[in-house]
Amino acid sequence: MTPLNASDIYFGMYATFQTADKRSGAALAGPDNAVGDRGTIEWRLDERKHRQAWLVNPYGQAIGFLDQDVSHALAVLQAKDWEISYILSFTAYSEGLGENAYWGQVAIIAYSPKYAESFRSFVTSFAREAAQGLRPDPSLSARLAEEIAKDPSSWKPSSKVRIPDSEASSVILKDHRSMHDKVLDLGRSKNVGCYIVSWAFILGIVACAIWLLHRIGVL
Repeated sequence: MTPLNASDIYFGMYATFQTADKRSGAALAGPDNAVGDRGTIEWRLDERKHRQAWLVNPYGQAIGFLDQDVSHALAVLQAKDWEISYILSFTAYSEGLGENAYWGQVAIIAYSPKYAESFRSFVTSFAREAAQGLRPDPSLSARLAEEIAKDPSSWKPSSKVRIPDSEASSVILKDHRSMHDKVLDLGRSKNVGCYIVSWAFILGIVACAIWLLHRIGVL
């Protein structure tokens, strides 16, 4: 059997995105943009009438855009009818960026429709790891891409990819899925019983903290 060429079936990388302004960027800190969420790509024209890739979260909200180099690479893949999605890795705030103060990174994953079933399963596993803040490497060697195309369960997380260094005034807003995010996941999945129990657990922790502060005379 002729070995598969990774670039013929798969594309993966981390990409930095920016938001249009502070007002829209503030949504990154909200509950609709959790680390590990999987979204899609939407195409819009920039000020020079070039196609630009925008990230659309699971709730249909455009959260930010990718630069022209990445946008062009994805446009080529879209022309080949590849499936393209992103997985939110982290979000940040940098005062020095002005209107583009809110930004972050996503793992961009695209694959040939011929192997869609296998790579969809891989993306699910990847998102699970990303939600824990582990930042697995989305780039795959030719050998690994071929193995996943044949058996997606063969993928094991690689070493963690570090969050890129940024200016001193930058603050990481989210780099893993919080307990609050997980509680909201249960509510959105309509698992009402678990949702209620989870909120009761959180409220119990808060009550214990208040009681402890009262005991030591802080409150």
